[in-house]
Amino acid sequence: MPKSKPRKKAVAKKKQARRAEHETNRIFGNTESFTSDEGEALLTSRGWISERNQPGGALDGDAWYWMPSQLPAYLEEGEPVPTSVFPLETGFVSQLATPDGSVPPEAQTEYGSLEELVADLDRLEAYRVPKETWTVLGGGPGPEETPGDLIDTIAEDWELIAELIHFPYSEESGPRSFETVVQAHAEGRLTDYAYQSVLAGRGLSAPAETTDPRANPDA
Repeated sequence: MPKSKPRKKAVAKKKQARRAEHETNRIFGNTESFTSDEGEALLTSRGWISERNQPGGALDGDAWYWMPSQLPAYLEEGEPVPTSVFPLETGFVSQLATPDGSVPPEAQTEYGSLEELVADLDRLEAYRVPKETWTVLGGGPGPEETPGDLIDTIAEDWELIAELIHFPYSEESGPRSFETVVQAHAEGRLTDYAYQSVLAGRGLSAPAETTDPRANPDA
């Protein structure tokens, strides 16, 4: 089996701020975390991935991620994050996807109620980081690299999710087809959370519906 190409960011990779310690707690000076059952029901019904479904659950409070906006993990600079929503003590805050984990003022919006958030969801779900603002390290997976290689060599779930969302899958059955991802999940080599995140990122809602393995994550 060919080894995955060198990934220079893997060794010294920092934790992604929005996921390990919610950005909202730092921005708003909060020491407590927040949850919202209404937000959970609404956003998951629209295909957002919930922090509650991560192994161990939502230890630092609720958060929801729009995986179609997730960039490849290994960019020339920065640590990419998808468009995210977090609950506040009163209301919610959204942060648009960025290639480096930053949250510039124009990328963040506060909402005083769930209704205000609902009114902005179409915009949030449509947003993609402009392609001219990021570059994939090494041009992406090599011609001999397979999804199985990534699954077996990338330990960090979020890095693996990002890479599997953007992998150039083959239309034919074989080691570079999406069937490899489905099989890895069935064998327990890919967590439920990672698998559902990849499906969401590629616009595939269920295994039985993965008839187009080349589904466009940028659509």
